Amino acid sequence: IAALGGPDAAGIFVDDPIEQFVRGDANGDGSLDISDPVGMLTYLFGGGTSNCLDSLDVNDDGSIDISDPVYMLGFLFSGGNPPTAPFPGCGPDPTTDGLDCIGLSGCP
Repeated sequence: IAALGGPDAAGIFVDDPIEQFVRGDANGDGSLDISDPVGMLTYLFGGGTSNCLDSLDVNDDGSIDISDPVYMLGFLFSGGNPPTAPFPGCGPDPTTDGLDCIGLSGCP
């Protein structure tokens, strides 16, 4: 229970762990490439799943929509702006939103 954020065995409240991730690394393989916007599109339109929704929210607007893979493609192929923090390294989400990152995220 303590790992989920709640009282531990001694009854002491333990906060949720802060999950580390790299924004834009949709598949959690530790690199940003064409497979990441493809994964975002699969999530949006093909019934795909993700353990780290925060990594799919490339522009950090609090939602995952078509603007995220478009933003990522612009960065990868057209010299567009890089994903917002945490990028290029692992880190916590600097903004509060309804998205979460649990499980495999490509970060230690």
